[in-house]
Amino acid sequence: MPSRGLPRQRVAVIGSGMAGLVTAYLLRSDASRFEVELFERQDKVSLDSASLTIPTDHGNFSKEHRVDLPMRAFADGYYTYLRRMYDYFGVRYASPRFIYTLSSIRGVANTKINPYFIHSSNNHRVPPLRPESLSLGFWLLELVYLAICYYWFTACCFLIRPKTAEGTGREENFRQYVERIKLPRYYVKNYLLPLLSSVTTCPHDMLLNFPAVDLVEYERKTFRQPHYTIVGGVRTIQESLTKGQKVRFLSTVTAVQNVGSNVRVTWRDEQSGHSSSALFDHVIMAVTPDVVGSIFLPLREAMGSVPTMKVPTVVHLDSIRLDDCNKSLRARISRDREGRASQPIHMCSNTNATESTHEHPSSVLITTSPIIPINQDKILHSVTFTRVLRTPESRHLLRHILDSQEVAYSTGKASSGWQNGNGNVWLVGGWCWDGMVMLEGCVFSAMRVAERLGVNVPWGN
Repeated sequence: MPSRGLPRQRVAVIGSGMAGLVTAYLLRSDASRFEVELFERQDKVSLDSASLTIPTDHGNFSKEHRVDLPMRAFADGYYTYLRRMYDYFGVRYASPRFIYTLSSIRGVANTKINPYFIHSSNNHRVPPLRPESLSLGFWLLELVYLAICYYWFTACCFLIRPKTAEGTGREENFRQYVERIKLPRYYVKNYLLPLLSSVTTCPHDMLLNFPAVDLVEYERKTFRQPHYTIVGGVRTIQESLTKGQKVRFLSTVTAVQNVGSNVRVTWRDEQSGHSSSALFDHVIMAVTPDVVGSIFLPLREAMGSVPTMKVPTVVHLDSIRLDDCNKSLRARISRDREGRASQPIHMCSNTNATESTHEHPSSVLITTSPIIPINQDKILHSVTFTRVLRTPESRHLLRHILDSQEVAYSTGKASSGWQNGNGNVWLVGGWCWDGMVMLEGCVFSAMRVAERLGVNVPWGN
């Protein structure tokens, strides 16, 4: 802890997503020690930058719906610190009722959704709705089969831990795990992968290559736990985190370099095109691994072994493929105590991937990872996000970088011995912890960096 009278330490936070905002807020709360400046390449804070406000007419008055892109749902059990932070700021959240339909895609021309299963979030609909295409007898047999598979998989998650190979330390991936526990391929293909792909927003093969421990822990911690979304969208928490914060907009950071005991940040002004640089006492990179590798030379090689992919999300009004399904569904879905109808989320899969389409209460459709072509004339907005993926090898590497843990085998992509905080350079983000790449990782990693810099976290332990 520096003594009173010492100059404040200058801190640059690169990126204004959840991790960057939480880190900046925590350090700025210790204003006697830290002077914080955020760098953002866009002209607005990025956490809520892709979201939309949709006006909706209701008789004699108008109501606005906030559409979060991407949807930021969270569950009890897994999102411990995220929920504590929301409670600390008084952010309201609710448990909406979702209806999930599962369908197969066998072509892309004029595809109509024909569900083979309909599931309700938090099991608010028991028994589940029966797809009209299935006979009562076949549907009952399918329910029995699903119950057996589901509870077998759940029991395995609690009782059978993923393996680590002796001598090499190489961990089991999810494909190897489901094969070892003898989970039927039919269930994996038609139920497990579509549901988990909608959470991880990646193709099935990439999901199967995730560390098994990631998905097993996620299933364990979210078992029978309710899911929530923020009332009013993530802009409510963004407003709290950015209040009074100094942000340098339209500034693309091009290099982070250690200079003696300081760190130089070089950035390009997107309006003038001019480059500038400044020295800071600490630099915190709250960006994706590919960006880290491009601006910070000591991690360039290591970040190349952390896989990422681009995930498109489209807001549109192309409902033709949903019409047949919804004629039946709308007549049967229930409303909550406030009169709000359940929200359908349609998961359509081919042999390689799953697209999900959320019917938002504002009447727009939000399709993530689209497989079926969307009518271009009915697209309202589209955006592409970078999804950080996981493999046993990248998990091993990141544990070494972030947690300073010794490892038993080499990934073949050395980190040059670099560990988080070396040279007063830090990493935070949804991928900067040992778990699924979710908002919880953003909050957790921000808290850890703040604590290592001697800052009290008001919603921590």
